[in-house]
Amino acid sequence: MAQMTARRGPSDAARFSAESRARVARLRDGFLSGNDIRAEDAIAPEIVSSWSRSRGAGVDPDRAGMPAVVVGEAGGRRLASVADPVLRALAEQCRDSDAWGMLLDRECVQVAPIFGDEAIVREGHQRGGGVGATFREESVGTNGAGISLERLEPFMVVGAEHYRTSEHTLVSVGVPLRDVFGRMAGLFVMCQRMRSANHMIVPYARSIARAIDEQIAVTADGDERALFEAYSRHSRRPSLAVVGLSENVFVANTAAQQILRDPAENDVLRRAVLDVTRSGRSRLITLRLGADRFRVHCRVVELSRGRFGAVASLSRAPETPPTSLSAAPTSFDPLERARQFGLSALVVGEPGSGRAHRVQASVPCVEIDAASAAGDASGWVERLVSHVQAGPTLVRHLDALPVSARARVYEILRAAPGWVAATASSVPEGAEAVFPVTVDTVPLRERSREMPQIVEAMLADLGAPEVTCAPEVMTVLARHSWPGNFVQLRRLLAGALVVMADSVITIDDVPREVAAGGRRPSEGLLARTERELLFEALRTQNWNRDDAARVLGISRATMYRRIRQFGFQLPSSR
Repeated sequence: MAQMTARRGPSDAARFSAESRARVARLRDGFLSGNDIRAEDAIAPEIVSSWSRSRGAGVDPDRAGMPAVVVGEAGGRRLASVADPVLRALAEQCRDSDAWGMLLDRECVQVAPIFGDEAIVREGHQRGGGVGATFREESVGTNGAGISLERLEPFMVVGAEHYRTSEHTLVSVGVPLRDVFGRMAGLFVMCQRMRSANHMIVPYARSIARAIDEQIAVTADGDERALFEAYSRHSRRPSLAVVGLSENVFVANTAAQQILRDPAENDVLRRAVLDVTRSGRSRLITLRLGADRFRVHCRVVELSRGRFGAVASLSRAPETPPTSLSAAPTSFDPLERARQFGLSALVVGEPGSGRAHRVQASVPCVEIDAASAAGDASGWVERLVSHVQAGPTLVRHLDALPVSARARVYEILRAAPGWVAATASSVPEGAEAVFPVTVDTVPLRERSREMPQIVEAMLADLGAPEVTCAPEVMTVLARHSWPGNFVQLRRLLAGALVVMADSVITIDDVPREVAAGGRRPSEGLLARTERELLFEALRTQNWNRDDAARVLGISRATMYRRIRQFGFQLPSSR
């Protein structure tokens, strides 16, 4: 059996000399007879490897003609349409040149007619060429397209380097085509008869491929361009792991590919990020991918027709993240105990109070938002099934689930093979049968004594561990009512980081309503009591303004006027 010990091959120009071509022909004949290929034989190792693969696939070196397959890939037909202007121009250039061009899809199948001199086109059709012809190595042996597909880079095969004898009078060059994301879109193949060819066929083939790439970019739909522009902006740092995705697109830079080596991890990330996009709001989530936990910053990109994509950056998170932002002020965590015993848990509290963060701090989960079920309940239920099968699952905003879907969802959650948790503002009807453990979160306004530790942890999470707050700032933060809870505090600190002059947040760096102590200067005891009653009514009615007005016995107009008067920033507007 032939041994592949070739290390280096001659230059492209040298491969066209009569001496080199004759030597390669002898080496091929010897290879087919079982002789070794030695390093001193000076033949490209890529060619020798391809010969070996071709023989292993059972390709008949003496067979002529091109096997065909059914062209079924829609992407191939679109590629043919996009490249058509370039290929028609090529046909004019190739007249009387013994050269022709072909367009192949990602499977190495021809998807457009042969473009070249009429005589060459007729000859190609006689040999079985045309739409549907396959150029894969396992079908036709060593050729420029097959090796280019194998190596994902341009490659030239000269004369007897082709595995089949019928191609020994040809030169073939394969060049991968790329879409706007850099993904392989197909192959351009340039061929020429040996009598007219030289090594300049390679840069010529590259130039044609670039022209087709430009056509692909120009004709990309608006959604692809919008997602590509967002992906390009966030992937400029090579060290930052970034993915761009929509329902039809998934692209990852090199750093992200190093993380997403397992297809299962790729699928977990895709499902989680797509679930964020359906909400239409950017969000930071935590996922376990393989053995590591990752913070995934999902930036939603608005596409056409009400659709969304996302650009997500991944960074490794500590295995045991700080829980001071959301954990209840106790040394005993009932959520952790529930997880240990395999009991599903419902975390109840005000929006923004760290409900989801508390769950993720206990065990990393794949998140799915029940609020997104309103538009397509059946599709959302299907995604839920795949989520619970994948591992621990967190259902956010369980109380927003459409009533019509609750029975089916509860059934799925009860039968889930892994641990399940959910968040809600209040316990939805029937949820007690699914979640035997209910955990209440403590709102931020009731944790004023912990404010220094909370602020420190939140600044570190924002990437500014060296930043501190002036004492007067910490005082007003501890005194504020925080209707938006941790979300509101995080937004305030993020804004302060942008405007502060040095590494200390001063009173001038926080909003005036907070700096004033969270209440109007003229606000007396009765006003503060009214404020507190109004806030409590809104909270207990799940922030529904109309329901809260009915509970208090005031008109809808009065409710809206009081909300504006007290400067409430409500977590939701349902």
